[in-house]
Amino acid sequence: YGYDRAFTSTPPRAEKRLVVLDPTAGGGSIPFEALRLGHDVISNELNPVATVIQYATLDYPRRFGPSLTEDIRRWGEELVAYVGEKMEPVTPFCELPEHQIAELKQHLHKHPSLVSDFAGPEHDQTGLIYCRQVACPHCGGQAPLLNAFRLAKEDGEQWAVRLHIRSKSHVDIEPYRVTGSLSKSQSAEMDAGTVTDGKGVCLHCKQVIDGDEIASQGRGESPHGSMHDRLFAIAAVRFQPKLKKNGDVDRYTSGERAGEIKTHKVRFFRAPTKRDFDAIAMAEQMLKQQWDYFERLDLIPTEDVPAGHKTGDAGGAGSGTDKPLKLGTDKWFKMFTARQLLGHLAMMDGLREMKPRILAALGDDRGRAVITYLQFAIDKGVDYNSTQTRWHYSRGVINNTFARHDFSFKWTFGEMVFAGPGSGPAWTLSQIVDAYSGMMELLRSSRSDSRLEIINGSGAMMSRVQAASVDLVVNDPPYYNNVMYSELADYFYVWQKRSLRELYPGLFDSYLTDKQSEAVANPHRDGSAESAKQQYEKLMREMYSECHRVTKPDGRMVLMFTHKSQEGWETLTQALIDSGWCINATYPVESEAGHSMHIRDNASAESSIFLVCHKRATNGNEPGLWKAFGGQGVQQRIVDEVQAGLGEFEALSLRPVDTMVASYGRALRVLSEKWPVLDGDEPVSPIRALNEASRVVAQHHIQKLTEGRLKVEDLTPEAAMAVTLYGICGLQPIRYDEVLNIARSLGIAIESRTAGYDAAGKNIGYATEAAGRRASRSDDIVGYHAPLV
Repeated sequence: YGYDRAFTSTPPRAEKRLVVLDPTAGGGSIPFEALRLGHDVISNELNPVATVIQYATLDYPRRFGPSLTEDIRRWGEELVAYVGEKMEPVTPFCELPEHQIAELKQHLHKHPSLVSDFAGPEHDQTGLIYCRQVACPHCGGQAPLLNAFRLAKEDGEQWAVRLHIRSKSHVDIEPYRVTGSLSKSQSAEMDAGTVTDGKGVCLHCKQVIDGDEIASQGRGESPHGSMHDRLFAIAAVRFQPKLKKNGDVDRYTSGERAGEIKTHKVRFFRAPTKRDFDAIAMAEQMLKQQWDYFERLDLIPTEDVPAGHKTGDAGGAGSGTDKPLKLGTDKWFKMFTARQLLGHLAMMDGLREMKPRILAALGDDRGRAVITYLQFAIDKGVDYNSTQTRWHYSRGVINNTFARHDFSFKWTFGEMVFAGPGSGPAWTLSQIVDAYSGMMELLRSSRSDSRLEIINGSGAMMSRVQAASVDLVVNDPPYYNNVMYSELADYFYVWQKRSLRELYPGLFDSYLTDKQSEAVANPHRDGSAESAKQQYEKLMREMYSECHRVTKPDGRMVLMFTHKSQEGWETLTQALIDSGWCINATYPVESEAGHSMHIRDNASAESSIFLVCHKRATNGNEPGLWKAFGGQGVQQRIVDEVQAGLGEFEALSLRPVDTMVASYGRALRVLSEKWPVLDGDEPVSPIRALNEASRVVAQHHIQKLTEGRLKVEDLTPEAAMAVTLYGICGLQPIRYDEVLNIARSLGIAIESRTAGYDAAGKNIGYATEAAGRRASRSDDIVGYHAPLV
């Protein structure tokens, strides 16, 4: 950044202390900042995993202060040592491969006597890289599935793998350093791998292996064979001497280390050896031998992975070949290799043994805090050490399980070592200690007497909060169908409940997390997309009605919303207005990192829209009129407000998608002020206001791109749609419902027809790629082809 990030600054303490409520607080970022400003805070959250995080972020740092850091570190180091001892037999550090000995000799060509001092076993491993392998259903050959041949694509250092066919039963995978520059075709080939869009290619017969066959082998149901995980590369570290510009060895010249050789780390990739495979086999045997012991202590997450939107359908039914159940992962412990699971169980067993000693030494409250942070160290290991991780070759690191908000199947994944100088547990502990120290420092500005209440329950039923007692509700609501929080949280819940159940009474009593009360649009839970929309609107309406109940008459509610789909906006707004709120101000605030995997290449909004609401007066106002004499109707007011907003947004340099989202807020402000609104005898829904905003924005983009020479009505339907979509989304894909809503705002009908359009029609067609290609080869078609694919 070149400057401190905003959250690190100490905010001035608020002059007036408010009671601030977040009804869906998640991990507690909004309550955290409210505490820093000196307010009293009520933090409500349905999910038990997030609720425990709130205790660790909001409560314990303020209550125990700096001294707890040493307690976490001391007990954590004991746990790390315990796990390292257990995992050392299955964590070999092998002799350097020949190519690294050759590089070392070249580096020390002026000092050959030093080669033997640095040619010992590798110092550490930063990642063990696996791919999936299946049997080809066409020829029976073994088919490794890699989504890229790259291992590292960092500046100054590139590594990749070559595949060598030895026989139908074996394909060698050889890591090598990429030297020289690559042509575009070579680079594209290296990025291609042997699997694309869920379909593999057999190296032996060159036939395609479809996704259903891969999934069938993953479930062990295919007559052709079973899928298994194959270790194919290891990212390792060695040391070598630093050299001066003249090639002499650089040494320390003063202090305790005077005369010692300065060294630096060298990261390299190698193929696995027999020792590596023997260690995997030993880990599998150890896990088998200790299974009954771990199961007797209830340490293994043997719970079923439930059918869901993110997890798929039981038995492999339904769509989505990249979901766990489709691939045969029907128990939570199956998301780990044997050695990964053995490492996590060793940590759980170590913490189980330490818990009574920690509580006896520190007392119940302080001991509970330390145990919680140590469980978080385990959780972070679970996040970064599973078959759901991804090897990120652009950075040469393991991406965590939830780098995306899903359980998407990973063709290549990484494994952490759980012993040695840079072990996974040592790293996760350091991360937790650093996070605690950082939170404690940030909370120094909070009032010591600020009241904090953490509630675990539905935001639709906050019975512990008195009526008219809250000054300000601040809420970053669940984003419609964007994230299925409870489905994802089960991944951590099944581990946490085994360590924390008795420390947090009532939080971990259920088999898995509560899916039914969660305010998300989940088609799997609710039966269909339409039912999911209705259920989301119902749950949000209940929550905002409860917020209305607990807010003071002159209180305010601030909502943050980023979801770009009109469907998400419509359901949120309908719930908001129906529960008695009026939108009185909207502010676009840049809040999402442009490189985030959650929004990258998705034409997604990078800005959040802050909606400021107050309680709508219930004094029997007459309904607003959509159209009225003299241009005073709600429709015209929306046009005026959006046009005024577009001028303001220009100065903010918002992306076109963000401009569209911000304009939705303007339109809804007008609608909510006059609610209910009628067009004749028909009620006007929020989607009508959003379409009006879309029309104004479309007009704006067309005039901007044509430098004021054209309006919407000057263009044919195809041209109007093309210019508008290009202005808003550029060349990125856009969801069908977005195209449909923009088309409606322009008075254009969307239809599925490959060709046969004329310029006079007010309709526009879309076709599949295949249908479009067939139509382009036909001489019998009169008129234009469908311009959308």
